Amino acid sequence: MRRSHIISIGSLFALTVGCSDDPAPVDASTADVITADVITADVVTADVITADVITADVITDLGTPDASTTDGGAAACSLGRALITTSDYVNGGYALGPIGPTPMITASGTMSPDQDHYPVESGCIVYNLLRSTDVIAVLDPTSLPAIARRIPLRMMGTVGVDAGAPMSYSANPYDVLTLSPTRAIVVKYALPRLGIIDPTRDGAAGSTGSIDLTPLRAAADTDGSPEASNILRVGGSIFVSLQNLNNYVPVTNGSLAVINAADLTLIDADPATTGIQPLPLTGRNPVAMVATPSGASIVVAEAGVVAFAAPQTLDGRIERVDPATLRVQGMSVSESALGGDVGSIVMLDETRGWAVVARLAVGDASVGDNRVVEFNLATGAAGATIYASGSISGLARDPSGNVWVLDRTAGSAGVRVFRPNGTALTTMTLGTGALPPYGIAFVP
Repeated sequence: MRRSHIISIGSLFALTVGCSDDPAPVDASTADVITADVITADVVTADVITADVITADVITDLGTPDASTTDGGAAACSLGRALITTSDYVNGGYALGPIGPTPMITASGTMSPDQDHYPVESGCIVYNLLRSTDVIAVLDPTSLPAIARRIPLRMMGTVGVDAGAPMSYSANPYDVLTLSPTRAIVVKYALPRLGIIDPTRDGAAGSTGSIDLTPLRAAADTDGSPEASNILRVGGSIFVSLQNLNNYVPVTNGSLAVINAADLTLIDADPATTGIQPLPLTGRNPVAMVATPSGASIVVAEAGVVAFAAPQTLDGRIERVDPATLRVQGMSVSESALGGDVGSIVMLDETRGWAVVARLAVGDASVGDNRVVEFNLATGAAGATIYASGSISGLARDPSGNVWVLDRTAGSAGVRVFRPNGTALTTMTLGTGALPPYGIAFVP
């Protein structure tokens, strides 16, 4: 079962630009550093010479995934626990506990090797994305949060004093999608390509290939990366959101890369136009993407220009995409209706969902105003406020349908859990220890 993706909008939408202290994306000319035994000859499909490039060792592992398995590859498993990463942007930690029938959380004494770390469950494999150190940590589900294997993604500097030196956030892993027990796709926010890894391998041997996204990069986006952020699979297609930013500012509408899950080649969303085209979105800066429970629609939250100071520009929206026709469909919900900049979202059914919304505080710019607001894509309307706090880093829907809200407000940080009807399942905040919650995944 695929987890809901979390995008932080506390601390001025830190995660919409990578993290609170990300550098600008690295230029696309910088090559990934991998060991010699990983390097293989490029294989190019006959019909798309410049775009669909994957390495030869990946081709030997390709095949149509079994539709009966989760995320296209790994055997089904029961997701009964919540794994929460915590961070104060200096230190990182963990909390863990059962999701029901009574949700509980216990802070772990284990510290994370990276303060900017985000958990992902995909295909029954548990990952921790160590963003500032550019490492994919594969966790041991029998001894969480112990790390079983580490797959480095970091590049080395090539110019001046940086030549040969490690570069923080040079890959910036943002999301992972498991295709099989030995193959997963890593979204690299700072690079114009996706990584292909083998979660069963340790070290540099775990990096087995890449998928080139440069054919899909917008002409106005000249900083070296299309800012790929979220990934999900619907049927035989894989979708990756592209923010299309320059220096963290959207230069054109967001888009979705569409990839054939069987052979990992790019799918042209508009064959009538020359070249390979992504699926165009109506709004700018897609910061969250989830599928509806049936998989009939993909729902994308687009934050537009994220305001750092008044006046707040409410130019974003939440909209649906048809994964079959590769077109935006139906109504959208505007940020004006929601009352602030949109961030993390969950879908409760095919049209009804909740969104984290950030509003500029009135009268005191140092005080945050974050809310969880319901919305309806059938009507385009926003509804009641489910929860309000100073800083909410995200929310996620667990396998039983309840929604977990990550509250980072100083003095009251922790996790709140709500039933789909909006009533509180927890009578008090579930504490995460000395550090506030940062990300969440539901794990075996």
